[in-house]
Amino acid sequence: MELKLKHPLPVGNKGKTIDVLTFRDFTTAGDYLAFDQRGGVAQRIALIANLTGSDESLIKQLRGIDYRAAEKIADEILAADDAEEGEKAEKK
Repeated sequence: MELKLKHPLPVGNKGKTIDVLTFRDFTTAGDYLAFDQRGGVAQRIALIANLTGSDESLIKQLRGIDYRAAEKIADEILAADDAEEGEKAEKK
């Protein structure tokens, strides 16, 4: 899943930018670990960083509109985990 940033992020000092964040479509135990180690927005920043393979420092630079869009994608990925768990529970 890709998120095209409305406000690309500068990388380094050579005029390069990141204009797309690519999310993997699944979570790992390491992603959930972010929730144990942090609170509030810091959890979401860590999760988005993990899901996109980015540094947290990069995610912290996202403009509000891009952060909210990234947060929505992360929430959808977490919801997919919950839905899969619910399906398995119903089959038992």
